[in-house]
Amino acid sequence: MEYYIFATEAGATACLDYINATPWFPVVGQSQGVPAPQNQTTTKWAEAPSEMLTGEWAVPRIPNARLDHLEVPQGSRDAFMSAFGQDIRGLDSGDFPSTGEE
Repeated sequence: MEYYIFATEAGATACLDYINATPWFPVVGQSQGVPAPQNQTTTKWAEAPSEMLTGEWAVPRIPNARLDHLEVPQGSRDAFMSAFGQDIRGLDSGDFPSTGEE
């Protein structure tokens, strides 16, 4: 999975706060391609950034397919990437501290 990477928790939190405050949320669920507002909605992209073993901070990257589905304009995508997309990496569970839940 790809992540936006930041040197500080504050930088990662600013990124996540920006995402969660966009008009892209809440996302209304669908049932068989039809909007189903009675179903659970996605109200935010993530609860908090994750600290990596390196001491850096990560926010899951929003897949382009999701942005396409939400009809996010290219100008908004470009502005977001300019502000928060300088370091994007593919990470896996080995990049994060173990939670002890296995």
